[in-house]
Amino acid sequence: MDPYRRREVWFESSLEESVAVWLLTRPDTREVREQQKVAYRCNGRERFHYFDYVLTRLSGHRTAYAVKYRNDVDDELRETLRLVAEQVGDRFADEYRIITEKDLTCTQIENARDILSYGSDFDAEGCASVAEALTTLPRYVRLGALGSATGLGERGYRAAVSLVQAGALAVPAGVRLGPEAILENRLSGGHR
Repeated sequence: MDPYRRREVWFESSLEESVAVWLLTRPDTREVREQQKVAYRCNGRERFHYFDYVLTRLSGHRTAYAVKYRNDVDDELRETLRLVAEQVGDRFADEYRIITEKDLTCTQIENARDILSYGSDFDAEGCASVAEALTTLPRYVRLGALGSATGLGERGYRAAVSLVQAGALAVPAGVRLGPEAILENRLSGGHR
């Protein structure tokens, strides 16, 4: 379940699930659509390809993702994506990509799972309290301190994690979400 856009997202493998979770929790995600069909021609015949996901960003930029295990990426898949990009172009997507298990780290996936899980609390009041507190806090904040700063304890911590999807807090590369994690506060009033 995508708690931010309130819709189910389907997947056919654990890799597709990991990619979906990561896409859904990006702050620049407007929409993720799965199993999107596109027609193209190969050797004079009409063919169809199903992209595992098409990500539409807030900017409107669309990326079509073929999700494959690295060992399953072959010249045929690359040629299919090339033909689709050449023939269909930006009518379907602005960018065509293959994403494998090597493109995401365990930390990215685990963080994304936490963000989705805590977003499923649907705690608008808690998120509003944390967002308000962030405007008075420095540019870098310890995640665990946000529960104390708001007086919400664990509820404030969970609301803060869910605000990563909104872009209020940014997770530095390689940092695992947890009480001791230092995140960038993008709502800070310029405090250092």
